[in-house]
Amino acid sequence: MENPGAIFAPHRESDRVAVVDLTGGGMREVRYRELAAGCEAVARGLRRAGLGAGARIGILSGNAIAFYETFFGAMLAGAIALPFNLRLADDALAALVAHNDVDLLFVDAPNAGRLPAGAAKRMVVFGAAGPAGYEAFVDRGPFDAVAVPDDAPLLQPFTSGTTGLPKGIVLSAGAVRWAMRQMLPAGRAPDPTTVVSVAHPLYHKNAMLGSKGAFLNGGRVVMMERFDPERFVDAIGRHGITKVHTVPTMMARIMAQPDLVARIDQSSIREVHMGSAPVSERLFEEIRAAFPKANVRISYGVTEAGPMQFGEHPSAKKRPPRSIGYPLPEVQVRLVGGASPDEGVLLIKNAGVMRGYYKAPEQSAARFDAEGWYVTGDILRRDAEGFFYFVGRDDDMMVVNGTNLYPATVEETLLRHPGIAAAAVVAVNDDVRGHVPVAFVVARPGVALDPAEIQAHCLARAPAYQHPRLVRVVEELPLAGTNKVDVRRLRAIAGEAWAAAHATGRG
Repeated sequence: MENPGAIFAPHRESDRVAVVDLTGGGMREVRYRELAAGCEAVARGLRRAGLGAGARIGILSGNAIAFYETFFGAMLAGAIALPFNLRLADDALAALVAHNDVDLLFVDAPNAGRLPAGAAKRMVVFGAAGPAGYEAFVDRGPFDAVAVPDDAPLLQPFTSGTTGLPKGIVLSAGAVRWAMRQMLPAGRAPDPTTVVSVAHPLYHKNAMLGSKGAFLNGGRVVMMERFDPERFVDAIGRHGITKVHTVPTMMARIMAQPDLVARIDQSSIREVHMGSAPVSERLFEEIRAAFPKANVRISYGVTEAGPMQFGEHPSAKKRPPRSIGYPLPEVQVRLVGGASPDEGVLLIKNAGVMRGYYKAPEQSAARFDAEGWYVTGDILRRDAEGFFYFVGRDDDMMVVNGTNLYPATVEETLLRHPGIAAAAVVAVNDDVRGHVPVAFVVARPGVALDPAEIQAHCLARAPAYQHPRLVRVVEELPLAGTNKVDVRRLRAIAGEAWAAAHATGRG
């Protein structure tokens, strides 16, 4: 594809449904020809506004058809698409928009008032009337995609910002093209029966990758504005979803409600896909039992390096449970710094690796080693057949009494408790032990959890250094905008709780 923004071009005259839009509580079927026309109208509007190749086009919006139109329409015009995280605080969002030199910001009405005047050079509001409105900006008519050289920047998603203001990940046109080829490699016939669920935000790579996968196949996206377990389950059967596209916390919320699981119409489901976070053994087995005819897949991807690195085995060997797969043919990987050659920090080389972080040369340089390998910071393990498994984040690792420990190890033990529906573990600093794990647990319906009993459960099933020194029973785990557990928030709560426990002599 000469320009990745032309993703709808193969179907630009088609009446096939591209998106079933369930946002706002209604239902609207949007055809491929409509989406293609919408993207071209955005590109023409940008050209009319004097914004072409290299222009920086921000998108601040919940899930909406206009999000797709502006995302692909900007690239169609040769401009750089910058999808912003809605869940940032207003001051952080304003600082991020200003830092990233946005030439024009497309924004939906609920978020239009969050930014101070001048944060972006120009703002266009979805659904608004008058000259600042979306309909006044777009220019309906045909548009020929701008030819974009491989090394030109074309897309700039952002890091999650767990350690500060999110960093802009500058991806070239060549990198974006490469990633799209991994989703539909040459020689593989498109599958127009593909129907993908999208209930997480489109500004995050998982939702947009799922969408691109459907569009490249000429299939459908079933789009919701947010994840609601009951609406999500209802949509599976009602709209014939073939690929249930989720993150682990979404599936955990469904699996915690047996009545809801029993309602799922499984007749269309081929794959249950989870990404962006570790999947516990218990959750994985519960999902496999609940979806016996579906392939349950765990994916791993780094936005800075692809964002796809693993897939199926070239000899068609069956992927083991909880494996993230085998390296893709065009991806080089190395494991370094571990106790053996088969475990360590993952390093990557491929044509999809980022150019760097926007206006952050020191942080960019820190992500590459002396030989140009991208350093992910993720600890992976490789088995004898070459399949890989996620172990943990290098910067999440705690050292308890001199022994390395990852949160996922403690979470696995916690989730063997029959009364725990969900668990998350973070480290806090301790003057004696170095770090200690602090656990947050959610009870299954009708269960009363006792923190002391949970600690005893862990001590009976794992070494003493792995047991959580403090257990907090909560109604729900805080989630970030991507439906992942908000680790940053939990670390702050855990630090305060640990300090309070020490003050009372209970630490």
